[in-house]
Amino acid sequence: MEIYLNGEKLEVEGIESETSLLELVDTVEKSLKGSGNTIVEIAVDDHVYSPDDTDQIETIKIVEKNKIELICANAVEMIAVAIKDSAAGLTHLEELAMEVSTDLRVGKVKDAMDKYLQFIDGLEWFTTMLKNADKAFAASMAESSMEAERQDLIEQLNEQTQAIQDAQETEDWVGLADILEYEFPEIFQSGQNLFERLLQK
Repeated sequence: MEIYLNGEKLEVEGIESETSLLELVDTVEKSLKGSGNTIVEIAVDDHVYSPDDTDQIETIKIVEKNKIELICANAVEMIAVAIKDSAAGLTHLEELAMEVSTDLRVGKVKDAMDKYLQFIDGLEWFTTMLKNADKAFAASMAESSMEAERQDLIEQLNEQTQAIQDAQETEDWVGLADILEYEFPEIFQSGQNLFERLLQK
């Protein structure tokens, strides 16, 4: 059985027949403390697991496996990767906004609210990406007008998020549909343009 961390072979002491993959991950995480890195992916033979799947990785006995590869990254790298993958996420959010708006306009409030909750989760992800973009792309932000754009987008996003939450609480379905249909697509497009330009730097 071989253990690797970002392609480098690891010698881990204290492995017994009952040692689980979760215990291995915890041990390696402790050794990474202070480095800013965290384990983001685990490959065991031909299977890939997330370190968040604790129930699953706790059942895997590592001595029964041939090869374990741990992939770690720091916060900056994770943000950069997430921004690279943002196009699909923003397209999905735009589609969700239109679906909620359409459902509200035809009176399908229950269906709309199920999708609305997914939309709110997506907005939190988008807000996090915007708020952390300067950590991953500090040099690009400093050299251009992109920092001002980022701040402006965060402000717009916060303002419209508050507006839809107010409309939802007062059950102003027409107002909610209008904001989702007319305000958010432009914000998502601006966000995508900003992320694309950051990645080109």
